[in-house]
Amino acid sequence: MGTQTSQASLEARVASIDEEIRSLLTQPEPALQPFYGMMLYHLGLDAGRPRGGKRLRPLLCLLVFEALAGEPQRVLPAVAAIELLHNFTLIHDDIEDQDPARHHRPTVWSVWGVPQAINAGDGMYAVSRLAVQRLRKLGFPPERILDFASLLDQTCVRVCEGQFLDISFESRTDVTAERYRVMATRKTGALFAASAQSAAMLASDDPSVREQLARFGEEFGQAFQAHDDLLGIWASTERTGKIEMNDLVKRKKTLPVVLAFERASPRVRAQLDELFAPQAPLAAENVDRIRAILDDLGVRPMLEREIEAHRGRALHLLHGVAATGGPPLRLLDHLVASATGAAEEPAAAPTLSA
Repeated sequence: MGTQTSQASLEARVASIDEEIRSLLTQPEPALQPFYGMMLYHLGLDAGRPRGGKRLRPLLCLLVFEALAGEPQRVLPAVAAIELLHNFTLIHDDIEDQDPARHHRPTVWSVWGVPQAINAGDGMYAVSRLAVQRLRKLGFPPERILDFASLLDQTCVRVCEGQFLDISFESRTDVTAERYRVMATRKTGALFAASAQSAAMLASDDPSVREQLARFGEEFGQAFQAHDDLLGIWASTERTGKIEMNDLVKRKKTLPVVLAFERASPRVRAQLDELFAPQAPLAAENVDRIRAILDDLGVRPMLEREIEAHRGRALHLLHGVAATGGPPLRLLDHLVASATGAAEEPAAAPTLSA
């Protein structure tokens, strides 16, 4: 399956995910249409606009379920619940970070104000819970639906814990790489893990399959977060839809910065402390000097090796869950590769089964 074919296959599945989400956010009462309109806008599903986001997490759930059990349409309410849960956190995250743009568009809070944005995020969370209830009409055993609902709640708490840690790191320069990775495991890895594990929960009663796919999702999430951190410093505005070197402008202690502090000599570490000392937004001169130090320390190739290691472990775990996944597994390979900056797709390997 070539890259173009894989991308077309993923886009077809994304269209079905978006249709399910739209059905959850449809409201005939005119006075309430703008409320749901804010959610559709954030998701890139408002009329006449390109779609926003890659739908990585719901695609992960959909493809794992399809590989294990077939019938991807049956799991659409679950994948919609996952995407709505993820995006409720993003609406709030944009407020907390005061980000003016996401996916090349103004953020919800910057268009409608903070109070309405908070409420839109809360509403999106509530609708994600209603999406779970749709599974009751699709023939899933009640115990599996309860397990899935419980997993979503646990995951939401872990994401909020991770966001707490992430915000607390902004005022510190003593964050270790290990502490950062613990934060990333919660803030990003938890939802990737839940996306894969929830598909296994709904498709299989085998605890070993559930556990192995959860670990696959967590490794994928770690690779994705590290790659996102790399883009936050070295990618262009055209690539990310955000201000160039935005993470440095906001003085965020992402993994490249943490690795630089650990790798630097005492003299260079003191320079970094001084450059990060002012309140955000940091001056362009500070930002340029910080990135120059990161380049001198070889942080980018170090980070690329870490991404490759997480990606390799993720794919090893994925392919370790035995036989016959066919095209969905090859699409998972493509999804992992493209979302974590791999130059090319990994070779085909053993496939999935329940």
